[in-house]
Amino acid sequence: MPCTRYRTAITAHIEGDPLPQGVTEEELVTHLTACPDCTRWSKRLRALREATDDLLRRRRSGAPAKPV
Repeated sequence: MPCTRYRTAITAHIEGDPLPQGVTEEELVTHLTACPDCTRWSKRLRALREATDDLLRRRRSGAPAKPV
């Protein structure tokens, strides 16, 4: 299965959405174990999600943004 399919699954997983049809959690974990590119991509996406969530929390609370 091409990495693009797994990257769609990674995005769904990080966003808390169901995995796409045809991709199981076990398959995703196996692919991430074997594919350093998707592992890096997953880490970057997770970091981006965390930074975005932090920024949104700070905006709602009126706190100044952290420097990047």
